[in-house]
Amino acid sequence: MAGTGFVYDAGRGLIVTTASNIAGESSHEVLGAGEQQPVPAQLLGSDPCQDLAVLKLTSPQQGLTDLQFGDSDLVTADDPITSLGYPDAGDAAAHVAATVGEATDEPDVRDLGDVASTPDYPSVITHSADVKPGDTGGPVLNSDGEVVGINTSVFIAEDPLVGDKHRTSSVAISSNQMRSKLADLAAGVQKKDPGWQLDAVSDPLLPQDATLAGLPKGSTQDAQKHLQKEEIDGLFLLDMRKNSPAGSTKLQQGAVITTINGENVSSISGLCDVLEPASAGDKLNLEGVYSGVGSAGHKFGDPWTAELVLGR
Repeated sequence: MAGTGFVYDAGRGLIVTTASNIAGESSHEVLGAGEQQPVPAQLLGSDPCQDLAVLKLTSPQQGLTDLQFGDSDLVTADDPITSLGYPDAGDAAAHVAATVGEATDEPDVRDLGDVASTPDYPSVITHSADVKPGDTGGPVLNSDGEVVGINTSVFIAEDPLVGDKHRTSSVAISSNQMRSKLADLAAGVQKKDPGWQLDAVSDPLLPQDATLAGLPKGSTQDAQKHLQKEEIDGLFLLDMRKNSPAGSTKLQQGAVITTINGENVSSISGLCDVLEPASAGDKLNLEGVYSGVGSAGHKFGDPWTAELVLGR
C-alpha cells in the first residue's frame, strides 16, 4: 500500500507512519521526497490499535533531517496548521503536497462516528486541510513547523453516506499520543499486530481496499452483499505478512473472522478490546466463514477455525 511517513530520528533512520499504511505488507521500501531510488526499510513495530508503525532504513542515508515534535496539548481551535503528504511517490512529477488549514477541535477524545475499520483513537486533532489517501501518515505541523499530529485515513463529513466530497474535517492522531508509543514500537513491540490487514464486513470501502490487496473488486463486492444479506458480520481478511503470527496459521485471504476467543468481533475497535489485555505468547482461538473470494477450494459460508499465537 502507498502512503506517507516522516523521519523523526535521523541518526537511527527511524520513520513513523500509520499502521494501516503497512498492514499485511511483507516488505517495505521508502522513497524520499525528490529521490529516484527507493530504500529498503525494516518494520520494527506496529500497533493497529493505535494506528502507528515505526520503520527503520536498512542502510545509512546522507542528508536526513528529522522533524521536531511540538506539544499537541497547546493546539486550540482556529490555530493555523500545515498538512504534508507525498501521495504520488515514484512518479516523475511527484512532489510533497502541503495543504494549509486550521485546527477545528482541541486534541481530545471525540466521537468519530461508526468507522468500523479503524480503531478508537484516544487523542486526535481535527483540522480543515484536505487529506488525500496517499497523504495518510503524513505530519501535521503547527505555525512553528513542529509536528502536532499524524494524519489518519479518517475524516468527518456532514453525511458519511455521501463520501469524501462532503468532508468537513480531517483527523490526525495527536503528537503527544504518538510520542508516548514510539519507544515501544522502535523496540519491536508488536503484540497487538498479528500481521494481518482487516476491513469490517460493514465497511463501504471494503471492495476498494480488496483491490489494493490483489483481490477482485467485483467478487469482493458480491461477497460483501452476500454476507450482509445472510447477516454475517465480522472482519474480512485482506492480506497477511509472511512469517507473521497470522501468516503462520492456515488463514487465507478472503476469510471472515466472526469470533475470537468466543467473543463476536465486527470492528477493529472490538478486535482491540480483545487484544488489549493479551500478552505475547497468548493463543487466540479464531472462528469464521469463508467469503468465497481468494480462498482456494472453499465455498461461501464454509466454516473454519484457527489458532493464532501472538508475537512479542
